[in-house]
Amino acid sequence: MQRIGLSRRLTALTLAAGDAAILVGGGVVAAWLRFGSGLFAQEFGKTLDHPWFIAYALVSQLLLSTTFDLYRPQSWRTRDYVLLRMAALAVTLATALALGVYMVPAWRFGRGLLALTLLVALPAQAALRFAWLAMAALPHPRRATVIGDGPIVGALEEELRRRPTAPFRIISHVPAPTESVPVELRSPELADVDLVVVASLTHDATVDRLAALNFRGVPVVDAAGAYAALTGRIPVQQVDSRWFIATGDFSSLATTPFHQLQRILDVLIASVLLLISSPILLVAALAVLVTDGLPVFYRQRRLGRYGAPFEVVKLRTMEQGSDENGPVFAEEHDRRVLPVARLLRRWRIDELPQLLNVLRGDMSLVGPRPERPEVAAGLERQIPFYAFRYSVRPGITGWAQVHLPYCSTFDDHLAKLEFDLYHLRHYGPAMYAIVLIRTLGALVFRPGR
Repeated sequence: MQRIGLSRRLTALTLAAGDAAILVGGGVVAAWLRFGSGLFAQEFGKTLDHPWFIAYALVSQLLLSTTFDLYRPQSWRTRDYVLLRMAALAVTLATALALGVYMVPAWRFGRGLLALTLLVALPAQAALRFAWLAMAALPHPRRATVIGDGPIVGALEEELRRRPTAPFRIISHVPAPTESVPVELRSPELADVDLVVVASLTHDATVDRLAALNFRGVPVVDAAGAYAALTGRIPVQQVDSRWFIATGDFSSLATTPFHQLQRILDVLIASVLLLISSPILLVAALAVLVTDGLPVFYRQRRLGRYGAPFEVVKLRTMEQGSDENGPVFAEEHDRRVLPVARLLRRWRIDELPQLLNVLRGDMSLVGPRPERPEVAAGLERQIPFYAFRYSVRPGITGWAQVHLPYCSTFDDHLAKLEFDLYHLRHYGPAMYAIVLIRTLGALVFRPGR
């Protein structure tokens, strides 16, 4: 994986460490304000006698901040975007800590002290992110030269322009040298840059020079890889089959032992989720039954791993006979959707029966969404590398689902595939965990159709 800026993992760790320090510091300040100097040591010492509560609070902060995208500055488009997610964090973190204290009475942390801690800590955490945005808005020291042309260059420049925290800026653009037009890369064009982005290049002499430059500490990256690192999606219309081979990131996809570990995690987590969600699913099924009669559930043929067909199970949310004339993508205000089902689709409750598909092994909790055979056949003809997404089990949620709403157009499906391929490139326990955690945030902030 090519790194073109400050490591995202380092950024997330820095913000997480700042949040932890602020939360602990908020508890100290809250105890001082509530009990005064006379009783501070005695009362705060009671909290320190329960280190598991402190660990619980810090883990809750970490998971919920990840859920609401508060550790990815590259996604913070505006201050309002950050404030909205900080408000969601305030509600959910307060609820999580209150439930923890209620479930474990030995954790001595009063409601007043808890409220005061959050009143001190959360504004400070928001200020940390605003300061991060302000620093990121300053001219970035990392300067790049782009070699070559093509649509990927325009897409990369557009992505850099719209980002408040772009990891580099393009200061020069050089045509790609060829054997017939050997444009010479002059030393000044490379002396003042610390990143070279290659969009197209076949000139052997220039390749040799860039390889030497790379070994001297100036990263040389391909434009498609730079775009993927910025956006979390692989630009399928700007790469060819050789690119997938050259990256080396897909070679172990079929044999990685994570397939077996993922299957164990899927069964354990799906069993727990099915048990917890059973009352919700029962109420939803009764609502469909009362408003539109039987059947409550419906089965639909989808394509699984390696293109093997299976039947997915879902709550019926549309009028009976909606697909009599063939598959039609759902629209934003689709008249076929039952009135009571709009709420079910908004919160993806209609997807809960697919936990049975997970237990049967047809699906995973995390993976590309399964598509109908007739739709997939058309997309395979129109979109390059579409069949690559069959390399893993399809999922109830996935990297594409936490970034996009329902797909209803060709461009939507193109974008979904780009996210799916990025998921496959980073297939493993880290991607699995991050998608599960961020799914809750996607439910809250990305309404469905």
